[in-house]
Amino acid sequence: MGAEHVNQVTELLAAWRAGDPSAPDSLAVLVYNELRAMAARRLSASHPKPFQTTELVHEAFARLLEHPLAAQDRIHFFRTAALAMRQALVDAIRRHVAEKRGGGLLDVSLSAASDLSVAGPEAWLGVEAALAALEQEDPRKCRVVEMAFLLGLTNDETATTLGVSVPTVERDLRFARAWLKDRLAS
Repeated sequence: MGAEHVNQVTELLAAWRAGDPSAPDSLAVLVYNELRAMAARRLSASHPKPFQTTELVHEAFARLLEHPLAAQDRIHFFRTAALAMRQALVDAIRRHVAEKRGGGLLDVSLSAASDLSVAGPEAWLGVEAALAALEQEDPRKCRVVEMAFLLGLTNDETATTLGVSVPTVERDLRFARAWLKDRLAS
């Protein structure tokens, strides 16, 4: 990712906050491939998929458009996009549960943690509740989980995106795996 791209994202975010009506579309074009890659990695762990990759990107971006975007820079934007994707997936699973009331199991796996896997839409809602609790206890660790597990970023990409070191990401992931396993087991 070049410095020019990072600067363009930051400039478009500033223009969006300033009320430039063309900024959201320009930003969408600039970051679309990155968002699509994130969505594809996230959806690769879901069977059946509650969204197609393009649908998840569009749903996440639609959610970002609902309110004035407060993101200050590229890192903050992708954190916000990760949260929008997570919320879109949880909402889709909740709809699925409401429609099926237990029928048609949906397998959902946290792809970066092969030993931490859940099956069924109700189980994913448990994961969402555990992530919300982790968010309250340690927001950075929750961001690491979102970036690494939910969006499938590498440890290097996660570290760069969050502005921390790779060893910090690795420690946070070890803690989060153990914390989530304990939370999900109870």
